[in-house]
Amino acid sequence: MAKVLFHIDLNAFFASAEELRHPELKDKPLAIGSNSARGVLSTCNYAAREFGVRSAMPSYKAKQLCPDLVIIDADHQYYRKISNQFFAYLKQYTGKIEILSIDECFMDVTTIITKYPRPLDLAVQIQQGVLRKLGLKCSIGVAPTRFLAKMASDLRKPMGISVIRKRDIESKLYPLDVAECFGIGKKTVGKLKELNINTIGDLANPENEDKAQSVLKNTWPEILDRIHGRSSDELVYSTTRKSVSHSRTYSTDVYTIDEVLARASELVKELSDAMQKQQIKGSMFSMIFRDCHFNNQVRSTKLPCMTNDYYMLNEAARSLIYRYFEPVGYRHLGITVGSLANEEKIVEQPTLFDDFKSTTNDVIANLNSQLAGAKLMTLSQMLKEKENQNEKEGE
Repeated sequence: MAKVLFHIDLNAFFASAEELRHPELKDKPLAIGSNSARGVLSTCNYAAREFGVRSAMPSYKAKQLCPDLVIIDADHQYYRKISNQFFAYLKQYTGKIEILSIDECFMDVTTIITKYPRPLDLAVQIQQGVLRKLGLKCSIGVAPTRFLAKMASDLRKPMGISVIRKRDIESKLYPLDVAECFGIGKKTVGKLKELNINTIGDLANPENEDKAQSVLKNTWPEILDRIHGRSSDELVYSTTRKSVSHSRTYSTDVYTIDEVLARASELVKELSDAMQKQQIKGSMFSMIFRDCHFNNQVRSTKLPCMTNDYYMLNEAARSLIYRYFEPVGYRHLGITVGSLANEEKIVEQPTLFDDFKSTTNDVIANLNSQLAGAKLMTLSQMLKEKENQNEKEGE
């Protein structure tokens, strides 16, 4: 049975949040950003977009396009509060939620959707509930895979509900511009269009496979699976609903993979130290990449075991970076470890890489202390004692 995934995206979230506490600005051109000479907009409402104003646009240019534009400084503490209310509302339906960023998430609704008479009744109920209880508009994409759900939610904004089944891929997905293909960066899009690969359908065309692979390189097999509906339907979420994170915004954008690896390593070290002090471990690892245009990408992986070890966490970070890095310029990096538990409550299972010598010695020492007169030892200890005895006799 195919899974049913929702991708839920709050529409123009920062601007909508400001409209909640400034009702007088509703339906007026509004943007979040800086009014300084070198200021940049992080987002804007739909009234501003009608004038051509866009996120990542310099503030002075936005003012030229829309002289009446109101620009408000970002209040991230306030946005986080509203975001927490949004996710708390969704968790009334299911705990199977993977949070991607402050304003979007995936939900696995495979089981609960069967309780509704019509398949889209649940999506409508959630969308209307978010609007009624929080005053926020959202778009919902419905699909059997993560990629298709994300693509579906982008089809109709604001307040859209869109479905992409596998049988809909050719009619709904392939006509879209290749720039709209989630996971392909702007620089890569330019290279693909130079090779006359202009739509997602062109990307899926077997005749273009060699050209596409020459540009997408190691990511090509995954992109190919995505656009053919064969990609992952697994969500990464914490059953404990706990996570710890660490992030940093940089004064200059980070463009090279070596710089990203170095910055991520610093974040991992700080988070690992904090987790060890708190005596907590986790089994899920996520990274957020925010580029210079304020586009967020969240990438996650399951860890092989519960850990707070720097080297294991750093290896997870390196794996995600090597897999998803693009030279687009990152202004912000963040890491999160989820599915946390206290060290004292974790039952550790030995792995192939554990030091069995110390474990064996501990067991033998335990037995010798419990058995009167016992002098148990390993074969290697016996051989070593015999070797020492022979050396003494030889003297």
